[in-house]
Amino acid sequence: MAETRAGHSIKRRLLVVLLLTTLLAWVVTLLFSYRDTLHELDELLDAHLAQSTSLLIAQIGHEAEGIDTEHAPPLHRYSRKVAFQVWEKGNQLVLHSASAPNVPLSSRSEGFSDSIIAGKKWRVFSAWDESRHFLVQVGEQREVRDDLAETIAENLLRPLLVTLPVLGILIWFGVAGSLRPLKTLSSQVAERRPESLAPLEAAVVPTEVLPLVQGLNRLFARVRDSLDNERRFTADAAHELRTPLAAIKTQAQVARAATADAERQHALDNVLVGCDRATHLVEQLLTLARLEPERISRRDPCDLHALAVAVVADLAPAAIGKNVDLQLMEGKEVRTPGEPALVGILMRNLIDNAIRYSPPGNVVRAMVAKTADGAVFSVVDQGPGIPAETQALVWERFYRVLGTNESGSGLGLSIVKRIADLHGATATISQGDGGKGLRVSVTFPD
Repeated sequence: MAETRAGHSIKRRLLVVLLLTTLLAWVVTLLFSYRDTLHELDELLDAHLAQSTSLLIAQIGHEAEGIDTEHAPPLHRYSRKVAFQVWEKGNQLVLHSASAPNVPLSSRSEGFSDSIIAGKKWRVFSAWDESRHFLVQVGEQREVRDDLAETIAENLLRPLLVTLPVLGILIWFGVAGSLRPLKTLSSQVAERRPESLAPLEAAVVPTEVLPLVQGLNRLFARVRDSLDNERRFTADAAHELRTPLAAIKTQAQVARAATADAERQHALDNVLVGCDRATHLVEQLLTLARLEPERISRRDPCDLHALAVAVVADLAPAAIGKNVDLQLMEGKEVRTPGEPALVGILMRNLIDNAIRYSPPGNVVRAMVAKTADGAVFSVVDQGPGIPAETQALVWERFYRVLGTNESGSGLGLSIVKRIADLHGATATISQGDGGKGLRVSVTFPD
């Protein structure tokens, strides 16, 4: 017995996929936002450096020596990390902030530059006054910007760390609610009785699952029809077999009770006739039961004319015994895709029916022809024919036309119809030549 392995959980897979997708989208967004924020922050702080330098240039001059910067109180936690210097003629330090070093903040005399002083990185903006007498340099330690960048990163990541678990819980409940119809459908199937083939309720299932439910309902309908057909077939077969078996039993009882040899011999002959009839019926039933599509999964070209020759030769003794002239019209080789054994059974049943229902002294003709519609096999007899209003019924199992004196099972034409359907062929019934008798034709597509 093969081991059954549980498949993956759709709920768990959706949760993981949605969370990973959300996390990836959020991380990518954070990276771009962080990069853009740092760029804008650098631009803003550089603008502050340039603005501060401009303000200092506006304040310096002959009053520069009177500005007290040594005892200016720190007003912000970053005050000690921001500094300025005023150099007279670019080489004499005349003014500086308390946090400024004694060496130039930058070797450049104009514009923005980066420098390292005492192991610390500085961002510096340098500019001359209008007379180019004083050089002003304003700088801030890179540590300030790094601290700001770290704070920004923490502020961006903190909501993610808080909301991701909450989002996971919301997604879990959302997925669970969305998959609840599947759980209901699974329970509905699990609780179903083995003999129940009623369609599944498809009104509340999601659109994505609707094709599966509709497919299952179609499967249930086909199984239900198949079981109904088999039940009818079994009931009809039992009914049909009851008659010949009862007749055999009756004749056996007559033979056992007979006192005269002639009477006993006649009863025994009837027993043999009943056995032949029951054997024929059982053979027809077995043939009908074996007609499945798998039998013709491979269709090789078969010669209809050669098959007709073999069948006519096989049934010739039966026709001679009934004084029926069995003829096969001359024709050329006609090939069509099909299963030769099944096509032979189709031909045998058509010709056998024609012989059975043709009065002695009449003619039964079989013919094979090639037409625009395909290959056609026809059998024409001179029997009583079939009324137009009952022609559609003769294809059903165990149906027999009333008013005939011939014994039969009512399965011959049903077998013909089944084999024709398996080959995609069309079986038709019409009047025979001159409006007398019956013509049955089977057209095989090319």
